[in-house]
Amino acid sequence: MEKNESNIEENPNNFNKDEFFHSQNPEFQETKGPIGMKNSENDPEEYNHLKTIVSAFFNYQVDSLRDVQRMERDFESIDKKYKERMSFNYKERIEKIKKAIWQNYTFLLKIAQPYKSMFKIIKASTGEIIMEPLLVQPKDIIKMRSTLKLFIRDWSIEGNFERKITYEPILTELKNYFKDEKQYEKGISVLIPGAGLGRLMYEIAKLGFKSQGNEFSYYMLLSSNFILNNTTKKNEYMIQPLIHSFSNVYNENSPFKEILIPDENLYEELIKTQTGEMSMVAGEFCHVYKGNFNCWDSIVTCFFLDTANNIIEYVETIYNIMKIGGIWINIGPLLYHYTEIENECSIELSWNELKYIILGYGFDIKSEREVTCTYSSVQDSMMQTVYKCIFFTAVKIK
Repeated sequence: MEKNESNIEENPNNFNKDEFFHSQNPEFQETKGPIGMKNSENDPEEYNHLKTIVSAFFNYQVDSLRDVQRMERDFESIDKKYKERMSFNYKERIEKIKKAIWQNYTFLLKIAQPYKSMFKIIKASTGEIIMEPLLVQPKDIIKMRSTLKLFIRDWSIEGNFERKITYEPILTELKNYFKDEKQYEKGISVLIPGAGLGRLMYEIAKLGFKSQGNEFSYYMLLSSNFILNNTTKKNEYMIQPLIHSFSNVYNENSPFKEILIPDENLYEELIKTQTGEMSMVAGEFCHVYKGNFNCWDSIVTCFFLDTANNIIEYVETIYNIMKIGGIWINIGPLLYHYTEIENECSIELSWNELKYIILGYGFDIKSEREVTCTYSSVQDSMMQTVYKCIFFTAVKIK
């Protein structure tokens, strides 16, 4: 999850043979065209924010080649005697990076293409017709690269080891809790706030649930919209997201690993379910769902709770919108995102304190255990960040 980046509320188009998103909540207005465009047209601040994010997609190649120029400069700056020590061809590595940047850029352009009308087209001094110069801030360059890397976790075969640890226990709990097939005929609704690139939402829909994701990061929304609505076959695209870091690398070829996405034909998998549905709602979780009461059979939070400014408000919102007897399934750490951000509220509770809050609202915690896992990690890296996550299930009892 990214820092709150959007206050839009929108519903994607209806599910059919060609479109996987399905609108199940009449409160949200259905939108046509690119995500965020309709909602931001009459809001200059929101429009400019969306344009900033789209700029990071369009400017990916320029920003990445700037790093390559630094590498070339640094290499040329060292003494000849050190260059001669290299039995390998360092310049050849740089050329491989340039090719990988182009590979990634062609993929990102497919995501950003629907938004090109937001930018001016100008005539350069060379006579070429080009897009207006874009200025992308370092923080947006980082987010762009992080989003590209997240495709590994959610939509590649290489990400399967993380998905098994984090997503599979959630799917197992849902199947165990909702065993009666008649419940599926009526429709079992599952909400996934912080849906990211949409894989967990998709897996829940495959099980026959009415699955709705909620996300407020435009990086995630644009990317998930593309992968869910615009891919037509397994392994359709090849990207190389790891080329931006050569730190903690055992093998110099590792950063050039080619990642094929998506690892499934989404349409073929989704049509196997008779009752499964998917939808995505954009906006800040508490704001979007504040008017909903007792309407969700289950809420799934995966690496989400610590994205709150006020985690108690998250618990309150989950309580309000869940039906009595509904199940809340959670996995994730408590790495509070706003801890060191100036002028941002950050309520940081221990797990024991948070558990007290959850019980106090009217939940009965049925199970609780520690799950050790990584998040968007590189398996063969010399450095791994390991989280000891809290996995719990809680039923609303009053």
